[in-house]
Amino acid sequence: MVTLKDVASAAQVSATTVSLIINGKSDERRISPETKARVLEIMAELGYQPNLSARRLRSKDYKKPIIAFYWPSDYRSNILASFLASFQDVIHELNFDCELIVQTFKNGELEKSALPIIHNSYHGVIIGATSKEDDEFLETLSPRIPIVLLNRKSEKHSTVSIDHNEVGLKAAKLFYEKGYRETAIFTSPRPYVATGLRTQAFMYSCAQIGINVKTEHIFYSENTIEGGVQAAEEYCKMVHPPKAVFCDSDSMALGAIYSFHKHHLTFPTDVELLAVGYLESESTAYSVPAVSVVAMPNRDVIKNAVLVIMQKLTSADNTPVHQLLDSKITLRETFQL
Repeated sequence: MVTLKDVASAAQVSATTVSLIINGKSDERRISPETKARVLEIMAELGYQPNLSARRLRSKDYKKPIIAFYWPSDYRSNILASFLASFQDVIHELNFDCELIVQTFKNGELEKSALPIIHNSYHGVIIGATSKEDDEFLETLSPRIPIVLLNRKSEKHSTVSIDHNEVGLKAAKLFYEKGYRETAIFTSPRPYVATGLRTQAFMYSCAQIGINVKTEHIFYSENTIEGGVQAAEEYCKMVHPPKAVFCDSDSMALGAIYSFHKHHLTFPTDVELLAVGYLESESTAYSVPAVSVVAMPNRDVIKNAVLVIMQKLTSADNTPVHQLLDSKITLRETFQL
């Protein structure tokens, strides 16, 4: 049987380094991506199977299910904080005593961090913010543990998703009810899967109900606060831009209102803005001005994902379940009816 020391020797690293990588602490301990990739490759070549569950069975916490939460290590870590806070609330509410392991991965390279999933080292796995490449990889897996994907489609795994079409339609209807017949959009040039679907749904809904979205009124920038600043700067250069602005994230909206203030544009006299809300509500409720959002129900998403895991752990039925949740409109100072 291949041991951890065998892997360490073949990779020319310490056993401690291998252990840290297995337990998802490589980023925390600043282990280089190259070392991590080499260790994972050697583990696969040697057929080493880390058994985190068995290790914990020897400890006093042996009764606790081990749930892994996978999330990409990019700017979306601010959204991860919201999910983790929700997770703590939910397991307390449901009286679900479990151990949570947070495993980060590089977007598009989930495969490199998936060995514990392949080897069934957890009792259940929740995975969010995957790329198309990650989704394709996940469809090749057939582990014996329940996997729940957030805001994704899957033939093989359970999913908990927000209704993207409903998000776009709600936003477009708000603009129409306010009397707007044209709108600007701040969006990313390389949208992630869920974000792209929601912006597409908004544009489709605008076309259906009679709101014009001109190509020159779509401002592309990174889906970050700085990206919002840059998009708003380009918007402010236009002579007569649409008064209504749709942001495909509240992070971009926070940057946009900074630029609008700098250019002496006021809400709602000069501009009105509505964003898709991913962050904790306090991030946008206490900005100046407070941002109006179509809020993503992060807590409900996590609660439903945990409930699916709990049900699968007590049932022999491995049939995937798919749940679709609705969003909530919260109007504040940047957009009011």
